[in-house]
Amino acid sequence: MWRKVVKLVQLSNFYGEDEGVAKDGLGLGLGLGLGLGLGLGLRCGRGHGVKQPKYPWTDGPEYITQCPIQPGAKFSQKIVLSTEEGTLWWHAHSDWSRATVHGAIVIHPEKDSGYPFPRPHAEVPIILGEWWKKDVEEVLNMLRQTGGDPNVSDALTINGQPGDLSPCSKSDTFKLMVDHGKTYLLRLINAGMSDIMFFAVAKHQLTVIGTDASYTKPLKANYIAISPGQTIDALLQANQPLGRYYMAARVYSSAAGVAYDNTTTTAIIQYKGNYSLSSPLPLPSLPHYNDTNASVSFTGRLRSLGSEEHPVHVPLNISTKLLFTISVNTLPCANNSCEGPNGTRLSASMNNISFVSPSIDILQAYYKHISGVYGANFPSYPPLVFDYTADYLPLELELPQNGTEVKVLKYNSTVEIVLQGTNLAAGTDHPMHLHGYSFYVVGWGFGNFDKDKDPLGYNLVDPPLQNTIAVPKNGWAAIRFKANNPVVVVLVQWRRRRDSGGGLEWWWWWWWWWWRIDGYGGGVVVVVVVEWWWWWSGGGGGDGEVVGVVVVVKETPYTRLCSTKKILTINGKFPGPTLYVHKGDTVIVDVYNKGKENITIHWHGVKQPKYPWTDGPEYITQCPVKPGAKFSQKIVLSTEEGTLWWHAHSDWSRATVHGAIIIYPKKGSGYPFPKPHAEVPIILDTFKLMVDHGKTYLLRLINAGMSEIMFFTIAKHQLTVVGTDASYTKPLKANYIAISPGQTIDALLQANQPRGRYYMAARVYFSVAGVPYDNNTTTTIIQYKRNYTSSSSPPLPSLPHYNDTNASVSFTGRLRSLRSEEHPVNVPLNISTKLIFTISVNSLPCAYNLCKGPNGTRFSASVNNISFVSPSIDILQAYYKHINGVYGANFPSYPPLVFNYTADYLPLELELPQNATEVKVLEYNSTVEIVLQGTNLVAGSDHPLHLHGYSFYVVGWGFGNFDKDKDPLGYNLVDPPLQNTIAVPTSGWAAISFKANNPGMFLQRRYFSKDKYSLRLILFVHVSIEPS
Repeated sequence: MWRKVVKLVQLSNFYGEDEGVAKDGLGLGLGLGLGLGLGLGLRCGRGHGVKQPKYPWTDGPEYITQCPIQPGAKFSQKIVLSTEEGTLWWHAHSDWSRATVHGAIVIHPEKDSGYPFPRPHAEVPIILGEWWKKDVEEVLNMLRQTGGDPNVSDALTINGQPGDLSPCSKSDTFKLMVDHGKTYLLRLINAGMSDIMFFAVAKHQLTVIGTDASYTKPLKANYIAISPGQTIDALLQANQPLGRYYMAARVYSSAAGVAYDNTTTTAIIQYKGNYSLSSPLPLPSLPHYNDTNASVSFTGRLRSLGSEEHPVHVPLNISTKLLFTISVNTLPCANNSCEGPNGTRLSASMNNISFVSPSIDILQAYYKHISGVYGANFPSYPPLVFDYTADYLPLELELPQNGTEVKVLKYNSTVEIVLQGTNLAAGTDHPMHLHGYSFYVVGWGFGNFDKDKDPLGYNLVDPPLQNTIAVPKNGWAAIRFKANNPVVVVLVQWRRRRDSGGGLEWWWWWWWWWWRIDGYGGGVVVVVVVEWWWWWSGGGGGDGEVVGVVVVVKETPYTRLCSTKKILTINGKFPGPTLYVHKGDTVIVDVYNKGKENITIHWHGVKQPKYPWTDGPEYITQCPVKPGAKFSQKIVLSTEEGTLWWHAHSDWSRATVHGAIIIYPKKGSGYPFPKPHAEVPIILDTFKLMVDHGKTYLLRLINAGMSEIMFFTIAKHQLTVVGTDASYTKPLKANYIAISPGQTIDALLQANQPRGRYYMAARVYFSVAGVPYDNNTTTTIIQYKRNYTSSSSPPLPSLPHYNDTNASVSFTGRLRSLRSEEHPVNVPLNISTKLIFTISVNSLPCAYNLCKGPNGTRFSASVNNISFVSPSIDILQAYYKHINGVYGANFPSYPPLVFNYTADYLPLELELPQNATEVKVLEYNSTVEIVLQGTNLVAGSDHPLHLHGYSFYVVGWGFGNFDKDKDPLGYNLVDPPLQNTIAVPTSGWAAISFKANNPGMFLQRRYFSKDKYSLRLILFVHVSIEPS
């Protein structure tokens, strides 16, 4: 391998447009320096979806794989690309810094390789994000004080711009210029903080060909549903009449009564050529904001490519089966003064453990044998079995246990995790992201997971390979993978979070896999330890190049919505730079923290095979980077190919600290679809896209929003989804896209409409009734080149209604892995580890009932009724250095209490989670199926979840409670989509599967951040590793 320094591409005057380019088998070196007064671990920074094989030290999660970079300090991160190919992204991983500190990672195929589809004319990162008029730190501080829901964002964005539908934004709307007849690869990234988003292009169908840097079978889709943290690659054929068309995105919100961003963000696709510009531009039709069916329909149709070059390796003989309940919980608040239910403080948990962040990073604590940092008692099952998705659950169930627990997995064990959403406190979808791995989503469904029936429906043939999955509201999702990457596997729920009383961050140790449900303060960490003792000092990436990148985290003034404020950025850009790489590359990132707070950066969707140390989750795989400090992160790309993204992983810094990762096929290889004319990152986070009539453009969509699923579409254009989370999918024609927070979707846009200007737009899908949300629609403009009379107003696309759950699940449910010879599907069929995790919104007592949660409580969240308590040192270090007391390893594999999770009314006593820092240990090389069961506790909602360190196959999903006997019968084991981010549908479930073959500690997380009733679970795939 050879090392080179690349200059980050900057698109022009919008944050998050800078892209990092990598190639398969390459290593990147990033140098970050921070000079504000924040302690950022790139607030810890992370390459989202990069597996970091055998090198977890710089994955990014603060206090998990590394400590945050202090303001004024510098830190070098080594990013090891291995199998990743497609679109990933990078983002800050401390608090809410991810809101502006993020960007794309584009991983091209290896040299002399091509795409498993005709080469597009161009590639375009499309990063979906969010914009707050206030400083996100102020929003976060208010959240800490109130214990309730955070103020929703004021606008959704595409590539940093709200679009034509927002005030003072029209002149800066992103515009994509296309040539008629050409094909464009859209690399979608949902960099939003927590919401699944619908995305579509007016009058254009998209063909999805990849997700989370894994190719899928081409899936024709009129819209895309993309989870927060997820990436989706989609081909867009410019085949409409010359003119201008909107692409648009908006939130899918499944939690009833919960506020969400109701805006629609737009961008414009404009055909080149001479024609009269029409006015107004057509808007794409996006599903309704709570259209769960639309969301799960899209994700449920994703299938792995399953070709000779991209085979499917679904673990069939599962050695470790886990069941994690994912819950929103409540914690007591003095005088019932908080804004959660009944004056409590909102929290979150997995298996009723709410994660407590340590003060030193867990990876170092493990490596240096520092006791007291974490425990290894995260339960494999919920400690209490109840009807997880019942409408009404006892209030006593809402109180989680606080702890810093990890789950130990044996190295090379085959793992199945069932992520079971619950209805505790608030039933909602749960977007989850797994650090260090991709996993097969082998099944999902609504209601409670039925271990006897539901696996019969698993897709074990071509389930999608992802690193982010959205567990449906009051439903479940089952994922499988092989625990062969010794890292702290961070399984994170993509929700706003940070110390509001209970978070959900879940760790596994493979080293460790941290599944963090990021949204409800406190959190859940389940570390799954993959127990395979192997002493090594480097990553296990491919044979690509080594690329060095220097990034500086700093405050930069930005003007949006008629006001100017300082936001946290990377290199002064919002969205952040796009990282262009090739499959198998290794990236060394030097992070300089010139901010005012700690930060980490997470490389969303990058598996970091056998190198979890710099995955990014603070106090899980690393300590945050202090203000003024420097930290180097190594990002190891392996199988990822397509669109991923990076983002901050500390508090709410992800709101602005994020960007795209575009992973091209290996050199000498090509796409599994015709090469597009251009590629455009679309970060749902506006710009103008100039297009040539007749050409095809690859839109790389990223939902960089804090927590909301978004609908995205382009007026009068259909999109063809070709990938999600850097995995190729079967081409999926879609009029809109539903993209979860943290998810990336690659979609082809054909510039085939009449020459003119067209809006692309996005808006929130929000499933929680009665809760405020961002009701804006963000837009950007697609403008055709050449002379024509331009209309005064481009047509707006038709987006689904904000609560159109059917639209959300309809899109996601149609995603399928490509399953070609070059991109095979390897769905684990023999599951050794079956897990069911209930995902719940909970409530905690608040002093004098003064909080803004239900009945004066404070919102929390949990998985299997455990709300994660962040440790003070990172869990990975605590394990490695034998530091006792940092975490436990008793995270339950199943919900501790079985109840009707998705019932409309649940006893208040069910809403109280257990606070703990627990990890879930997985056997290395075990085949894992996780059913993610949403619950209706406090507030039933969709649950966008992201898994660090892995991609997983989404083998099934459904509404209601997962039925273990019936639901597996419907699993897609042939071509399920391979993702790293998934949105568990409101009052439903999703099943994912993967092989636990990436040793480390990885976070499964719901997409909020530590102060927004965070939901974390840490999976620990256990193997002896040493940082280098």
